[in-house]
Formats: sequence, C-alpha cells, structure tokens
Amino acid sequence: MKVWEKRFRKLPDKEIEEFTSSFNEDNFLFPYDIEGSKAHVLMLEKAGYLTSEEKEKLIEGLERVKKEMEEGKFEVKGDEDVHMAVERRLKEIVGDLAEKLHTARSRNDQVVLDEKLFLKDKIPEIIERIEAIQRVILGKAEEYLGVVMAGFTHFRPAQPVLFSHWLMVYFWMLERDKGRFEDVLKRVDEFPGGSLALAGTSLTIDREFMAGKLGFKKVSPNSMDAVSDRDFILEFLTATLQVILHLSRLAEELIIFSSPYFSWIKIPQEYMTGSSIMPQKMNPDVLELIRGRTGRILGYVVSMSMVMKGLPLTYNRDLQEDKIPLWEGYKLTVSILSMMKGIIEGMEVEKGKMEGGAKGYYLMATDIVERLVEKGMAFRSAYRKVGEMVKKLEEEGRDFSSLTQDEWKRCFGFEEEEVKEILSFKDSVERKKVLGGTATSEVKKEIEKGKKILMKK
Repeated sequence: MKVWEKRFRKLPDKEIEEFTSSFNEDNFLFPYDIEGSKAHVLMLEKAGYLTSEEKEKLIEGLERVKKEMEEGKFEVKGDEDVHMAVERRLKEIVGDLAEKLHTARSRNDQVVLDEKLFLKDKIPEIIERIEAIQRVILGKAEEYLGVVMAGFTHFRPAQPVLFSHWLMVYFWMLERDKGRFEDVLKRVDEFPGGSLALAGTSLTIDREFMAGKLGFKKVSPNSMDAVSDRDFILEFLTATLQVILHLSRLAEELIIFSSPYFSWIKIPQEYMTGSSIMPQKMNPDVLELIRGRTGRILGYVVSMSMVMKGLPLTYNRDLQEDKIPLWEGYKLTVSILSMMKGIIEGMEVEKGKMEGGAKGYYLMATDIVERLVEKGMAFRSAYRKVGEMVKKLEEEGRDFSSLTQDEWKRCFGFEEEEVKEILSFKDSVERKKVLGGTATSEVKKEIEKGKKILMKK
C-alpha cells in the first residue's frame, strides 16, 4: 500500500507504477538512507518528538534493515523507491512506531541528503584512485628518466623531449582533475535536511544538530534551493568527464606508441585481447574501451543537463532521472581509473626504438635557429635560413646528419664541436633548462614537486 493511496479515487495501474518506480535506480542509496534516517531519529528525540525508548527501538530497527540489505536478505515488495522501502520494512519490524520516522522530513530533502552522503563517501575514493595513478606515473618517470623521444605537434615529429617529460604531462592533468573533485566536495558538504518538501517546517527541529551528526560543515540557507538543487551532481559528472577525457587522451597515445609501427611501448598482455580470426594479433582493447566509454560519461553530463534545463522550482519528478547518471558515472570512473593504473604500472619502454624514432624528421631545426640567435642573428632571419636548408635537404633526400663540416661552416658558420652538440638529441634536451622545460634537471624538479604534492595529502 502506498502512503498516499487514500488521497486518490483511482490508483495507477501496474504499467504506470513500473514507469514511475525508481527503486531499481536508487537502491544504491540504501546505506546512505539508513545513515540519514538514524541521524534524523536522534534529532527527533532531541526535539522532543520521540522518547528515548522510541529512539532506541527505531535505531535498532534501522540497523536490522541495514543488516538485511548487506546480507542480501532484504525482500522487495513493489516499493516506489529506496526511502519507502526502508520505511515499509521498518514498520514490519517495529510496528506503527515507524510512522513517526517521517516527522519533519520529506522525500524531497531526503533524496538530496542521500545523494550528498553518497558523494561525500565516494569523491575521496576517486581522489585516492587518481593519486594512485599519479604515484605510478612518478615511478615510471624516474625509471625512464634519461630516455629521449620525439615530441609532436599536429601529430608530426617536432622536437626531442624526455619521455619522462611527456609522461609527467598526465600527472599535472590529473592534479587539476583532483582539484576539481575537491571543489565539488566543498559544495556537496552542505546539509539539506530539514527543508522538507520546499518550505521548511513549523515543527521545532535542530538542523545544525543533524548536520553535525552527519559530518556536514554547512547547512543550506534556503529550503527551496536545497530540495531543487542538483548542481552538485552535474558538477560531479563534469569532473568525471574531465578526468576521463584526460585518460582517453593518454589511452590514444599509448595505443599509438605501442603499435608495431612505433613499438616504443609494450602494454601488459593482461590488458590486451586476441582476434577470432587472426592468431597473431594482440589488441589494446582495454585502452580502446577507455577511449570509447568516454562517450558514456559525456552522455551522463548531457542527460543531467537536460533534466535541469528550464526546470521550475522546486521538486519535480524529472529529478528522479539523476540516479542513473550519478551511479553509472561513479562506477565507470572508478573502473577506468583502475584499468589505467594497471596499464601504466605494467608498461615497458623500448628505449632503443623510442630514441631511434627521434632520428630524422629534422627535429634539430629549432635548435639550429636558436644557436644562430645566440650568435646575434634575428630570429626570423635564422628561421628563414634554416627553413631554406630543410627544403633543400628534403629535395635531395637528406637530413642534417648528412651535412659535411664544410656545409655546416658555409651555411651557418658552425665549428665541428658545435655541430656535434646540435646533432645530439641528449644535448638538445639538456639545453631546455627553462623552468618547466624538458632538461633532465627540470624534469627532476617536476618529479620532486609531484612527490611533495602527494606527501601533503
């Protein structure tokens, strides 16, 4: 029996009940609904609406419901949602006393509370998983510190860089992602309970007391805003989208660099699968799925945005549609973070092939320009001079290493020792000592800074 049945002359049929029920989507909120209900009971006793004996009986009943859920013994009986399921089972356990539980609250503020408790629990877990990847990145950056690779712009070979410098890019991306989740947590940490349907209540309650019991730092200042707010879910999903977009970029580069045409990196075989027809194949399916499932997260952001678009105050049933994006967005983010950590942890760098891939392609052109600038030539003049040389070499099918000492001297005025330095990828990297550059000394500073950041947590 629905709690609101007596108001209606005609009740919804089974098809309508199934359409409006959210139990299958919101049952992940069970433990948070119990947690919120227990704090609510304590507040009702403090306010004088429950005796000490009634409080104890309700708390014991809620604990029993929680245990049944945890042990998989909870029996579903056509419940509308998780809130009514808990209340219905509680009444079966403690009798009519359960009808006092809903004093001074509505499902409107109850669901927001449950969702905020969920995110207060899960956001720190996501942050921990991000930091776990960051630690792995730092370890790999140290392990392969001296390895040089070709850096790209427009996915064309551009200049030599340290592999560790490339890898640390993703450390800083993840650091920004972490900051976004920390910001979301600040806005989640606002207690909505006591707002009821939309107007608050004439009953004497203590919102600050309940907020303190549940570990909230703030209490929502406006009851209408509290029950209609889903900004925090949209913001959470946007943060998940950002981190998954970053990991999708990393997945794409790892797919490319591990392909036979590069062979710069080896992906752990346990993160690859085979072909049903080509026995030689090992495919980077996990990385491809990370890249592909980014679309799901974007879909959840769009879905939640459409729920909120043009929605009048305060609660509307549209808001029921926030559960799937919230739960599935969380699960998918955790799964992708776990997969990527394992891949980075187990990957190996083929040093010879990676450094060999930096040869040719005129990667030293900018170094030559900068050497000419050091000798007093205007940058644009040096740029044109080197560009003309590259054009000539391309036409002749040659590269910089094919130039004789006489050609270096005649074209650029370089002595033999200068030429050796210019043609060395290692020297090229080490010359980039500008703050944040790819020189070994600067990358070491990056790594140390990253370690200090993680140590503060």
